[in-house]
Amino acid sequence: MDVNKLRMRRASAIAIAVGVLALMVTGTFDRLLLGVFMTAGLALGWVNARLRWTTIVRITDAETPSKQKLALSSASRLIILTALSIVVAFFTRPNGVGIFFGLAVFQLILVLHTALPEVKGLRQQS
Repeated sequence: MDVNKLRMRRASAIAIAVGVLALMVTGTFDRLLLGVFMTAGLALGWVNARLRWTTIVRITDAETPSKQKLALSSASRLIILTALSIVVAFFTRPNGVGIFFGLAVFQLILVLHTALPEVKGLRQQS
């Protein structure tokens, strides 16, 4: 099994658990819609990560990998994601801000889940 797919699967499971926890906590404070938007942000973060992974694999498997294609793909994906998040947050304020929290939490989960094992591996090599 591919290690990166396994890490992505584990990060997805952690994000689902965080989303359920966010729904439970915000529900107890009668702010369930905030939890829904936080969960939507987690889902958007997951979609972004999957698209990023697919794009990287597709571009690097090409006969002539191009940094320009990778940069253009990343920029367009992030512009669309940011625009969608801003529109949702603006039209559903104050609860819509939760979408940004969800995106940030998913990125934190993904970075910590992929970077920490690499740091541990580097320490063991030294």
